[in-house]
Amino acid sequence: MDRLKLSFIATLIFLTTACGSKKEQDRQLKAVSVYTTQYAKGFSVTKYADYTEVSVRNPWDTTSVLHKYILVDRNNPIPANLPKGTVIEVPVKTALAYSTIHCSALKEIGSLDIINSVCESKYINIDEIKKGINEGKIVDVGNASSPDIEKIIMLSPEVIFASPIMGQTYGNVVKTHIPIIEAVDYTEASPLGQAEWIRFYALFTGKEQIADSLFNITVNKYNRIKETISKHQGKRPTVLTDMKYMDSWNMPGGKSYMANMLSDAGADYIWSDNDSKTFLPLSFEAVLDKGGNADYWLIKYYSSKDMTYESLKKDYRPYTYFKAYKDRHVFACNTFKSTYYIDLPIHPDYILKDMACIFYPNLFDGYKPKYFSSISEQ
Repeated sequence: MDRLKLSFIATLIFLTTACGSKKEQDRQLKAVSVYTTQYAKGFSVTKYADYTEVSVRNPWDTTSVLHKYILVDRNNPIPANLPKGTVIEVPVKTALAYSTIHCSALKEIGSLDIINSVCESKYINIDEIKKGINEGKIVDVGNASSPDIEKIIMLSPEVIFASPIMGQTYGNVVKTHIPIIEAVDYTEASPLGQAEWIRFYALFTGKEQIADSLFNITVNKYNRIKETISKHQGKRPTVLTDMKYMDSWNMPGGKSYMANMLSDAGADYIWSDNDSKTFLPLSFEAVLDKGGNADYWLIKYYSSKDMTYESLKKDYRPYTYFKAYKDRHVFACNTFKSTYYIDLPIHPDYILKDMACIFYPNLFDGYKPKYFSSISEQ
């Protein structure tokens, strides 16, 4: 090949690359407003004149994008030359919600009315959802791991709100071609980071101003509680959580959501020196060895009967070896009766105050814990 041809090809490649680069630069310059998350690490937003680009970070590979959504106003024609991504017309009118987390977030911003279907409704302790199920306005499509595809197709929700799990797929649901909005809010290590995801849901429902306002209120309340705790000058109490299940005790990792919340509540979490952001599967002996002398023990459980010191001993007698058991410093939350899991993702300030009141009751005079309470003897 002669030099003239080589020069021509090189010039053509350069111009093509430069043109593509210029198009991307022009697209970036068209961004019309700045959208900044304060605490959440799992999603980012760029707003343009004709559409909004929402990127969800892959929590298991933070260098990659799990999903990209291109949101367009449903009242206008779909713009030409949109970037790659799942195009969704907003505000969304109907949705399938896989879990309590999605329902509670939508309720918080006043968008619960878009839900026409849910998975495993027996675990969703929200009055509006229960009423909708009873009246036939909301349909339970079954187990989240294998929902009833025929029901989903019949109901034809515009989107599906789901929480991806590492290594798992959505099975035949993808064959419906209904856009799946993947919310990884539960992977946020910061309580306020998870709470900020109501802003993510609001992007799809047209409730951005409401979500921003509500989130700011949560931030202010959460930080005021931390400020109150900071006034305490004495020793911070030590704490461990939960119970063993079968042969394993799944203890929150030292950099996990719960570990960070306990620290914000003014306690020294026994496993704070651990770097895990998820859970530590430990043996009972390992927990007793490191957490046996913890000042407090916080337990979440699901039962029609309230936990007592006697029932705890009957369940597993070695529980009585813990200092917190002996000192009667066991506090429990019965999620069968409380709204703990509904409130936790969007109102960490509620749960934080409960915990702080346990550790520093004198700092919160007159406050009655809503979730955790000291268990009775029998």
